[in-house]
Amino acid sequence: MIRQTFSLRNDSGEPVNFDLRFSEGTSHAPVIILLHGFKGFKDWGFFPDLATSLARSDYVTLALNFSRNGIGADGKNFTALDRFAENTISHELADVQKIMEALLEGKIGKQVIDPERIGILGHSRGGAVALLTALEYPEEIGAVVTWASVGNLFRFSPEQIEQWNEIGYIEIENKRTRQIMRINRTYWDDLQKNKDRFNLYEQVKELEAPALFIHGSADKSVSPEESRLLSENCGAASKRLEIIEETDHTFGIKHPFEIGTEAYNIAKDLTESWFDRHLKY
Repeated sequence: MIRQTFSLRNDSGEPVNFDLRFSEGTSHAPVIILLHGFKGFKDWGFFPDLATSLARSDYVTLALNFSRNGIGADGKNFTALDRFAENTISHELADVQKIMEALLEGKIGKQVIDPERIGILGHSRGGAVALLTALEYPEEIGAVVTWASVGNLFRFSPEQIEQWNEIGYIEIENKRTRQIMRINRTYWDDLQKNKDRFNLYEQVKELEAPALFIHGSADKSVSPEESRLLSENCGAASKRLEIIEETDHTFGIKHPFEIGTEAYNIAKDLTESWFDRHLKY
């Protein structure tokens, strides 16, 4: 297995770091972009295993860190909390756009990647970004998969909105690291400026890429109802909803990854089958 690490600069001059994984001898293979969620990163939990597993099945995987996800230079710890505070959905979409541009121009994985066969997968908030990206690239993205996707991006309490308006930021706890992480009002302002664009339940009616929505029935972070609504509203000719029983937001996987769970393996198999169906031809 070959793993290569690269970095692109976005329009703000910030690094978008990403890993390519592919099997030795791979040539002109489909590529799958992997997007982490809120308080996530490309090396969290199941992402390296998922990327490697798909690469063993004749794909190239591209797992990226959003430029303002808060991960510092070591690639492991949330030491860039100033950047995390300034993150927005628009900024994450712009990061993926830079990746898409580089793929389509042959600047990433030349001879290894077939830029006419691109899939995208996102977990949690990354699922929302994956869907929005697929909507913006209807001819370029051939399939999309979401894991425990957020359907409603406007998910903040009246108290949080009031705090944004009064002091300019809210704070949330990272339960894994026990860090208090600030989100500046720029995040809420970005949502308000893009009410139509980020209304996923309406926007997915225009989705053309074949879409698979996977969710755990016992997810307490994002209700499986959000994936149900996304699937019901999805306009793609080929779509599917899979609710995996008795599993949570991360399909039983914690960080660091130790061993796959039954639910995770089901999600992984469903994902590979979906991409095989729509990207291998």
